[in-house]
Amino acid sequence: MKYLKWIIIGIVAVVVIGLVAVYINLNSIVRRTVQSQATASLNLETTVGGANVNLFSGNVGLSDVKVDSPQGFAAPDMFTLGGTKVDVTYGELRKDPVRVDEIVIDKPRLVVEQKDGKFNFKVLMDQQSKQPSEGGEPMKLVISQLKVNDAQVALRPGIPGLANEINVTIPSFALEKIGTGEGAKNGAAIKEVVMLVVTTMASKAAESEQLPPEVRMLLKGDLESVAKDMAAKYGEQAIEKLKKNLPTDVGGAVGGMLDATKTGKDPGKAVEEGLRGLIDKKKDRPTTQPR
Repeated sequence: MKYLKWIIIGIVAVVVIGLVAVYINLNSIVRRTVQSQATASLNLETTVGGANVNLFSGNVGLSDVKVDSPQGFAAPDMFTLGGTKVDVTYGELRKDPVRVDEIVIDKPRLVVEQKDGKFNFKVLMDQQSKQPSEGGEPMKLVISQLKVNDAQVALRPGIPGLANEINVTIPSFALEKIGTGEGAKNGAAIKEVVMLVVTTMASKAAESEQLPPEVRMLLKGDLESVAKDMAAKYGEQAIEKLKKNLPTDVGGAVGGMLDATKTGKDPGKAVEEGLRGLIDKKKDRPTTQPR
């Protein structure tokens, strides 16, 4: 009986050690896969500090995610995520596209810079994706809901009209049914998901009265160009999701461009009119006179 007891303890120990080894290895595989896929899709070095896979609930947690700035920009990181929770069943991780019930991004930070007349998010949109370094096909996603909480956008000097860095806090927002609809039957690429989040954050920052009017105009000019490129590359359904999350003023400019594109009108004029209306509104606001 004494030997049997030790044999049972030994078997249990081996099983526990085996499960721990599988768990650690699975976390490492998920971390490397996300890094490789995101780096290739964005064509920017992306690092993931850690991944935590819950085998029972199906949740995947990602921490310390950083996306480098495009070449030539000063900030070391253009986009960082404080923490990301992905609600997906384990079996879905092996499918194409991967179907995700919910993604929650906490405390993301977007750095907005301008170089040679272009904002960094426009340069990101213009870059061509690459094949993942580990081989295989690029990952595609179908996401039921993507929530963004406690976001911040930092606008750096170098943008005409901006002398000091301004940090704008963004209200929480959600994007739904990403990677569905016409033009996205096979899911959304990682770059499309990132561009939807980044462009929404930049759009909401452009509404802030912390920014000088000329900076807001410059932001909307590049947002127009990015929206046009996204519509051409990912289909109108992707931009409709963006349009729904635009603030009223910004939506009038970028949304006007999208509507003009559908009706065959000149999108440039539509945006120009929207921006002019925004600036006129700013000028017409009554100012409080000192007594």
